[in-house]
Amino acid sequence: MLIGTSEYTHLSPLPAVANNLKTLGGLLQRSDLWGLPAEHCTVVHNPASVEAMMDPLYDAGKEAKDTLIVYFAGHGLMHSVESDLYLTLVDSHRDRMYSAVAYDTVRNELRASLARRKIIILDCCYSGLALGLMGGEDPVERVANSTRITGSYMMTATTENKTALGGLDDYTAFTGELIHLIREGIPEQPELLDLDTVFKHAQESLRDKGLPVPQKRETNFAAHIALVRNRAHKNQKRFVLKEFYGPIDGIHSGTLFHNRRALHEAGVHRPLQAGICGTAERGGAESIVVSGGYKDDEDYGDVIIYTGHGGRDPNTGVQVKDQSADDPGNAALIKSIMTALPVRVIRGSGGSPEFSPAAGYSYDGLFTVADYWTKRGTDGPTVLQFRLEQINDGSSHKPSARHLSRKLPPGRREEVAPGIYADRLLATELKQMYDHACQVCGVVLEVPGGLRFATTVHIRGLEQPHLGPDVKANLLCLCPNHRDLFKYGAITIEDDFSVIDQTDGEPIGKLTLKHDIDRDHLQYHRQHHTLGHRRISDELS
Repeated sequence: MLIGTSEYTHLSPLPAVANNLKTLGGLLQRSDLWGLPAEHCTVVHNPASVEAMMDPLYDAGKEAKDTLIVYFAGHGLMHSVESDLYLTLVDSHRDRMYSAVAYDTVRNELRASLARRKIIILDCCYSGLALGLMGGEDPVERVANSTRITGSYMMTATTENKTALGGLDDYTAFTGELIHLIREGIPEQPELLDLDTVFKHAQESLRDKGLPVPQKRETNFAAHIALVRNRAHKNQKRFVLKEFYGPIDGIHSGTLFHNRRALHEAGVHRPLQAGICGTAERGGAESIVVSGGYKDDEDYGDVIIYTGHGGRDPNTGVQVKDQSADDPGNAALIKSIMTALPVRVIRGSGGSPEFSPAAGYSYDGLFTVADYWTKRGTDGPTVLQFRLEQINDGSSHKPSARHLSRKLPPGRREEVAPGIYADRLLATELKQMYDHACQVCGVVLEVPGGLRFATTVHIRGLEQPHLGPDVKANLLCLCPNHRDLFKYGAITIEDDFSVIDQTDGEPIGKLTLKHDIDRDHLQYHRQHHTLGHRRISDELS
């Protein structure tokens, strides 16, 4: 059941709605997509009365036994007193709510239908209709909350009706994205596309373009209802399973891409929705997209503080849950620290204005994942963060980095991160103080000729965002094994200098002490390594 009003007596016309109806109806009837019989696809264009809209809906609700889809596009009015949604007719008037159809009327008919599954798509314009609403509740969210029907999946568009970018100018923004995904398919997805997959890709695409973000509600697992066949399933490129780490032939730093699909086709970043490509099992992350999706991201050009995946409300983008190191994308980035495989970085237009393209996406070269930690995010829940450092590949195109310290000549100072230097003499003195023995296990590593060696690690990193001091009180002398375990949070040190194995929370001994250690730095380390220790310890062992 496709309903749309494109011509109005008292409201501004919406010519794109007529295109919505024609194209959607045609796509749903295509045998290679769904094959809906024409007699089962009712289109009501420009209804002039309540009966013209509701009588066909009544008939469809009675006839449907398996799945009932109801789509509406046009102006949406919100009652100034009751804040109820009204769907507009040709003669609807903004000040005469009785001239439109209350959504409650539609909802009652949907409830009365015996169809097992009900799909509702509302592409409504709310421009100027939220006047007088106070507080943080978005009017679209309010509408979506008030329109639940048992055993259904509902998609609602946005607070305003805009034409979409990327060649969808003939349609309204939300419907245009749906049409594009149905018509082209979604690479790397199953043969049948379910409702949630289509919606989430449309939502992500609109968010990337800076357009209002659509909402959704579902009950009784309706999210998994198969909507159409995936046209990209048979035709998609088959990438070799070895995965593509490093540069892509013919793609240079600074190359611009119009959209996520263009990135996929070039093999630069294969997922159309996910921001992290790759898995821990196959060596780590291949590529990431930095596009302003997470509030805690920081971009310094040659250094990026990248917030991991997960925990966001899909409708609002607000972080509502702690992130986990078990998330596949986060696990891939952690593995990248261990394998040191390069990660391709793509910046989207929603990211830092200083380093991101004005539109679309820019491939900005190879980075290494140097470190990870946890922190309390801007929205409250804990997030995982990763420090990515650009690899100097000799490219003439590099973002103008904001260097975090002055450039120093090699010698006594060792560059431990782009623009960050540590005093080699401090590390040497500490190793000599402990006679190159690990402060955790006491092991001394010796090579032929009597040469001993050990490693040092800063408890609180010197680089952004940790900004720890380069002093002995912030240093440990460790063997390579315990350095890595400490660096990745698989072991932590308490204020009484007990060393704790984070896989089971049990102490494994006391830290050997021959120099003063600032307990504030130990506390900082513990606070920023609170997730995923078992996985990390297993990987290292």
